[in-house]
Parts: sequence; C-alpha cells; structure tokens
Amino acid sequence: MLAAVVAALALAGGCNRAKTPEEAYRRFSAAVTAEDGSALFDALDPKSRWAWMTVQKSHREAYDIILSNYPEGHERERTLRRFERGATLGSGRQLFIEEVARAELPRLRALVGEGARFEVAADGQSAAAVLPSGARAALARGSNGAWGYAGFADDAEERQRRALGDVALVRTSAADYERAAARGTR
Repeated sequence: MLAAVVAALALAGGCNRAKTPEEAYRRFSAAVTAEDGSALFDALDPKSRWAWMTVQKSHREAYDIILSNYPEGHERERTLRRFERGATLGSGRQLFIEEVARAELPRLRALVGEGARFEVAADGQSAAAVLPSGARAALARGSNGAWGYAGFADDAEERQRRALGDVALVRTSAADYERAAARGTR
C-alpha cells in the first residue's frame, strides 16, 4: 500500500514539470498574465528555483548562528537585520516573490504573447520563445529534464553564491566570537 502511494506521488510530481520548452513558456505566460509571483516561481527553471531555496536556507542559517553566537551589541543587531527578511519568510518561493517577482512581473508582460516560435540550442539544454515582436523569453532545461523560464538565472546564481559566502563568513565570525569568549573566561 505504501509503495503505491509513493509511486502515485512520484508520478504526480513528474506531471507538474514542464517537459518541453513550449509547456514551460505556457506556464511562464500564465503566471505573468495572472500577475502571480508564486506561479512565476514555479515556472522558473529548476536551477533558479534551487538557487532561491538555497539563498533562503542560507539566510535562515546565518540568522540562527548570529542569534546563538554573536555577542549583544551593534554588530549583532546590524548583521541580524541583514538576514532577517530572508530568514523569516520561510521559503525560497516567498523570498523570490518579495525580492524579484513583485517588481518584475510588469516588465515581463512584454515577453508574453501569441505566435511565439521556439529556438532550441544544439545541446538541447536551453531554448528561447521568440515572439513576433522580436522579444525573447529564455528557457532552460534542468538536470531532472524539466524546463522553465531562465530569465533570472544569472541573478539567482549570483544571489546563491553571495548567500553561501555570507553564511560561511558568519560561521567564521561566530567561531571567532566563541574563541574570544573562551579566552576571556580563563
């Protein structure tokens, strides 16, 4: 019985992926038309979605480390404020909606329209929906085979890189504070 439920969930999850660039573009277009930031997150390419989830998780981790290890004072409060929003939103989806989707949805309307043709790269990993106006919506295929809108891919990757670097720095600073506290008790 459990195996049947797991198999059904796996199939249902597989049905939610865009299997073609055309399907990915339809999902992207529907999200933009509905001005739905959550649906836009779902329409992103898998790598971009994963990057946003990593950013939020990193902000949560940095926030928790600061609360646990930084001494009271200006530095702690300043650093907490830096990570608070991402840490308290609860998901990469919410962080994306707050930081990107709300501002970008109006601009994305220019990438939605009828009569798009699709250009797929020779490697089959990227494509573009090209509208009659000449506007191009970038699409990318993830390692799981799912397609999605890749117009924010560079930004998502850069934010992920920064967030991972930030949490590493917070860990190092927390260890320094712990060592300084230990030396002060001797």
